[in-house]
Amino acid sequence: MWYDEENALKGENFMLDNRVETFLALCEKMNYTRTAETLHITQPAVTQQIRWLEEYYGCRLFSYQGKVLQLTEKGETLRRLAQQMTANAQRILQEMEREENTEIHLRIGATKTIGDYMLPPIMVDFLQENPQYRLHLTVDNTGKLLHMMEEGKIDFAIVEGFFDKEKYDFTLYKRERFLGVCGKACPLRGKNISLWETRTEPLILRESGSGTRDILEELLKENNFTIHSYAAVQEVSNFQAIKAMAEANLGITFLYEPVVKEELKEKRLFPLEILNFDIFRELNFVYLQNSLFRQTWQPFVEFTLNWEG
Repeated sequence: MWYDEENALKGENFMLDNRVETFLALCEKMNYTRTAETLHITQPAVTQQIRWLEEYYGCRLFSYQGKVLQLTEKGETLRRLAQQMTANAQRILQEMEREENTEIHLRIGATKTIGDYMLPPIMVDFLQENPQYRLHLTVDNTGKLLHMMEEGKIDFAIVEGFFDKEKYDFTLYKRERFLGVCGKACPLRGKNISLWETRTEPLILRESGSGTRDILEELLKENNFTIHSYAAVQEVSNFQAIKAMAEANLGITFLYEPVVKEELKEKRLFPLEILNFDIFRELNFVYLQNSLFRQTWQPFVEFTLNWEG
């Protein structure tokens, strides 16, 4: 929601209206026609609003490289600041509409490893000690969570995937071991092998955009091959299904240790003995820069950092 007073034309500062909404939509679509269709306005209207912003700020916000529309450096700055304003405006609206009581609502985003296997007991303990809080958890891949945060739909995210550390503020949560696992009858079980030698087995992995897949693809790239080097590739979004398939010897998989803690303990799955593969990766709290409501969710962050389960 953007506020635009009539006296804005007199030179007073004001919060921009639908022109910023149009700007952010164009940043996402990078196409004037598709932006107009999304916003249900004409293409000339999109062009006019962008030109108004460029005149207002005295700089170019977009430029063409050949036929490809790109943000300029100033455009990228405005995009980042406008997203922060949008998120804060959403939160302000929710606070103003909230009934007068002591409830504090936190909208948390988490990737599947964290949301399905690590956060539930923490949330239980936090609510027992802080009954005034209402927690809303969204579990999705890193890319979608960051997009939701930019739109003001969640307050912060806890992710295991890669993100732009210059674009967001973040706090290190912990480092977790990343490992390969296989079923009992897998021919690689118990052997000292290189990462390259794992390609002889079918690979079971998460969908594109997930943190565990991003990390695996980066590791393979560092070793000069890709997921397409494997005997076969199965994409599965559900961790339980991935583990069941590996346990049934339908392939190998790579994930974080907390996800397979019980299966390893019960010897239903087994770690792959990969040489020079002692891999630990960061899990981070990620939030927008200059958030006005950090004090609202900071107690949950601190509780999680100090939690001992």
